[in-house]
Amino acid sequence: MGHPPLEFSDCYLDSPDFRERLKCYEQELERTNKFIKDVIKDGNALINAMKNYSSAVQKFSQTLQSFQFDFIGDTLTDDEINIAESFKEFADLLNEVENERMMMERKKKFEKDGERFYSLLDRHLHLSS
Repeated sequence: MGHPPLEFSDCYLDSPDFRERLKCYEQELERTNKFIKDVIKDGNALINAMKNYSSAVQKFSQTLQSFQFDFIGDTLTDDEINIAESFKEFADLLNEVENERMMMERKKKFEKDGERFYSLLDRHLHLSS
C-alpha cells in the first residue's frame, strides 16, 4: 500500500489534497513509530524471559543435583538409588543443554562482532589507501 508522493512545490499551494496526503504520511509515521516501540518492548521482554528461563533451568538442575533420599537402616533400596542417579543424570543433561545454548548465543555474538570489526577494518584500509 503506497502513498501519493509529496511534492515540495505543493506545500506553497497548501491545497486540501496536499493536506490530506500530508495527513496520510503523518498517520503512517505514527503507526511505524508505534510498531518500532512495540518491537523494542517485546524484544526486551523476550530477552528478559530468556534470562529468566536460563536461570530457572539452572536452579531446577541444582535442585535435582542436590536431591538425596533419607534412608532407614544401613543402605538405600535399588529403586531409591536408581531414582537418585536418574535425577543427577537429568540435571547433568539440563546443564549440558543450557551450556550449549549459551555457547550458541556467544558464537552468534562473536560472529556478529567479527563482521562489524572486519567491515570497519575494510573501510579504514580503503580510506587510508
